Amino acid sequence: MRHVGFIGGSSMVELGTPDEMADFFEFFFKSIKDDKNHAILDRLYKKYVRLEELQEINRITQGFKDSLSTDIKDKYSKYIAGIETCIESAKLFHESWGIYQPLRVGITDVPFYIDDKRRPLAQYDALSSEDSPFWLR
Repeated sequence: MRHVGFIGGSSMVELGTPDEMADFFEFFFKSIKDDKNHAILDRLYKKYVRLEELQEINRITQGFKDSLSTDIKDKYSKYIAGIETCIESAKLFHESWGIYQPLRVGITDVPFYIDDKRRPLAQYDALSSEDSPFWLR
């Protein structure tokens, strides 16, 4: 069984199966009311978050976290922590090395992780709204 998680900077946080990740995103999407926030979250779900969107996805994630009841927060806390870890790692990597390793969802099982990590961003950019994210394939 494949595992997926969040990847960003020099960090990888393995979180579970593709179905579990899809469940998290389904709940997250339902909690988002603003179209701009929905578009950025959709980029994280399907593609990757651009450097200039990191602060915004961090704000969206914090708002989502703050709005959750205790039982729901317990269910999804590891996903939120994974996003936060990878946002921070992506920022620090960029500040330290001048290279942006984007925040995204990816396959965390080796050797699939290595292939996924090397996937050019152009392949993500080429995804249409009807295409499945690479991590769900």
